[in-house]
Amino acid sequence: MIFATAGHVDHGKTSLIQSVTGVITAHLPDDFFRGMTIDLGYAYWPQQDGSSIGFIDVPGHEKFLGNMLAGVGGINHALLVVACDDG
Repeated sequence: MIFATAGHVDHGKTSLIQSVTGVITAHLPDDFFRGMTIDLGYAYWPQQDGSSIGFIDVPGHEKFLGNMLAGVGGINHALLVVACDDG
C-alpha cells in the first residue's frame, strides 16, 4: 500500500512521515535551505508481517506542481483532511 501526502507548504507532511517511519524524505540541499520539500521523497514503514507501507512525500507549493502531480499520479484513493483550527 502506498500513501502520498499532498497539501500546502509548511503543514507538517514531511514531519508526519518522519514521525511514522523514522525516515527524513527531504533529500536535496534546496529542501533544507528553503525549508520545504521540492522533489519527491520516499519512505517505507516495515510491518510485523513482513510487508511494508510506502509513503510518497510530494511538494506542496504551486511552483513545484509538476513534481506534485508526478507523485500522486498513481494513487488510487484519496483522503481529504481539513484543519478546522486554521482561519
